[in-house]
Amino acid sequence: MAASVVRFRQVDAFTRKPFTGNPAGVVPDSGHLTTTDMQNIAREINVSETAFILPADSEKNDLKLRWFTPTQEVDLCGHATIAAFHVLAEEGQFGLQVNEPQSFLVETRVGVLTVDVEWFDLRPYIKFSIPPPRFFPYPGDIRYLCGALGLADIELSQKVKPQITGSGFCFVPVRNLESLKTLEPNQHLLRKLNERHDLNGFAVVTTDTGDLEEDWVMRFFAPSLGIFEDPVTGTANGPMAAFLWENGFLDRSKKHFSFRALQGDNIGRPGIVRVNMVIKDDQVNMIQIAGEAVSVIEGNIRLHGDSASRF
Repeated sequence: MAASVVRFRQVDAFTRKPFTGNPAGVVPDSGHLTTTDMQNIAREINVSETAFILPADSEKNDLKLRWFTPTQEVDLCGHATIAAFHVLAEEGQFGLQVNEPQSFLVETRVGVLTVDVEWFDLRPYIKFSIPPPRFFPYPGDIRYLCGALGLADIELSQKVKPQITGSGFCFVPVRNLESLKTLEPNQHLLRKLNERHDLNGFAVVTTDTGDLEEDWVMRFFAPSLGIFEDPVTGTANGPMAAFLWENGFLDRSKKHFSFRALQGDNIGRPGIVRVNMVIKDDQVNMIQIAGEAVSVIEGNIRLHGDSASRF
């Protein structure tokens, strides 16, 4: 059977500089692909997530996004969303034009997201809202968690204990940048914690950023999703703003916050996530992730009629 050709891009997100930030695959024309096709393509591209752009199911919305790691589909991915809209802006799809801001309604597995494309220095700047997270106490043995992450108990923050979100992220605040830089997680033990507590990833973070201009620095590990260390994780840095609010680290008289977060420096792929947060009635009302991207690879993948693996 003849092969069909699928066009794809690889884009570094949360950066302006190629070979930094978080690489994402983007398949702009995915309407004809099956779920199996998408999973095979994501495995072949082999970055943490690949975004597939599809027609919307509802006439009220503009398009649909699906995201796949090399091993499975995920509900939401921040950096691959930034990458997908960077590609759409570069290609002028959906009427996108330089210096003409535009807003989109995007169907996803977590509901309809609003994505805004603005322009700075003739470059697309993408921002989108995510559902505000809910936090719960970490349900397991914190000493075991520290061992799995390669941390000593004393390196944990003395102000707030590890917590988990309803979406399965575990936030582990540490005292300082040195503890963050030197930790060496054990993938096998992290997978065990994932199975035991239904977790998807571990966000180790510090607000003690020294001379850096960022508000916090993060490292993120998700071996159960096929990602040992993710360079820059939008869907973890966004909830970090709410984590600070819920645990009393922010000025309660303020209603609007803007943050700048650094991730990926430890693995040579630094990226910046900008996070905006709005408070209403003493609750987190809106969290917005924002960033830029740069295209680095363009190519084609040949899909054969028997694209499912056979041996």
